[in-house]
Amino acid sequence: MNLRAVLNARAMRAAVTALVVALALVLWTLTRALRSEPLPDTPPTIVAILEAIGKHSTPAPADIQTAVDKDLFAADRSAPDAPYRMPGESDGKEKSTVEPMKPVVLGTAVATDGRSFATLQLGDASPALVRVGDKIGEWVVKAIERGKIVLVSTSGTRADLTVPKPGT
Repeated sequence: MNLRAVLNARAMRAAVTALVVALALVLWTLTRALRSEPLPDTPPTIVAILEAIGKHSTPAPADIQTAVDKDLFAADRSAPDAPYRMPGESDGKEKSTVEPMKPVVLGTAVATDGRSFATLQLGDASPALVRVGDKIGEWVVKAIERGKIVLVSTSGTRADLTVPKPGT
């Protein structure tokens, strides 16, 4: 039998047609699987500041050996003066510091001769032009770069603010 005689059979034509459709479907699925959609824009990353990390004092390590050496069922045993706290747990004596409201950066203008300025808005107040060293609310302007401004509060907290993207 030759190829022409085999292809003339009705069942063989149906099988070849099914094979071609299956191969086309496999190729279409493979191209869809390998084609990736673009990733969505992510919000700007917040960088940890070493100054803020260094402000917290580390608690004294627990004296576990002393606790093990004591008799658990002794009659003179009493509760400790301060309750045990997990590492990093607040003891309730610390005052919570309220960070002042941060202004919104509306825009920056950077000049090569050092006369850079930025437009900031603090809350509902009208926008203000500030230069390095100026004060807005409880914040002092330390540096102005293209699209970014560095502020330091009166308590020493540093804030790196960027110009928001249009539409956000």
